[in-house]
Amino acid sequence: MGRISGKKDLTDNDKRAIVVGRQNGLTMMTLAGMFGVTEAGISQFLKRQKAQDGSTKSQRTGRSRVTDGNDDRNILKTSRTDPRLSVPAIRREVCLNSPSPPSVSTVKQRLNAAGIMGRRPVNKPLISEKNRVARVKWAKEHLNWTRQDWNKILSSDEIKFLLFGSDGIQ
Repeated sequence: MGRISGKKDLTDNDKRAIVVGRQNGLTMMTLAGMFGVTEAGISQFLKRQKAQDGSTKSQRTGRSRVTDGNDDRNILKTSRTDPRLSVPAIRREVCLNSPSPPSVSTVKQRLNAAGIMGRRPVNKPLISEKNRVARVKWAKEHLNWTRQDWNKILSSDEIKFLLFGSDGIQ
């Protein structure tokens, strides 16, 4: 099936609408624009649909999926709950009582399909060693400043300090 803009499969409603639209005289180009697929994708779907005597559902070939929708949701939920978990740990936690647990590579594929790539957040100090040294140096240099020295510094009460992460404002 032709694809544009990341749309994977046509829904049953889309398929019915394509068939009805084609019967009403809409061109392949018009249908392709309406459903976000290529003209070749529309053409291939209509040929398959005609070969199946009008049925919009086709028998898929290949091995069936080991995980179902619930397993996929649990894998994603576990990963988002604790982003530091490794893939084998996610597999162990999600498929504890499963009769046929998915492989580690299957769990990786489900995470990748959801846009969660194989990167784990790194445990790192809140302040790097370089910045810590610079802060201590600055503090020692300004330790004996008088009130007159500090009055020369321009300060505003609208400064925002974030210790952890970003608030999304740039």
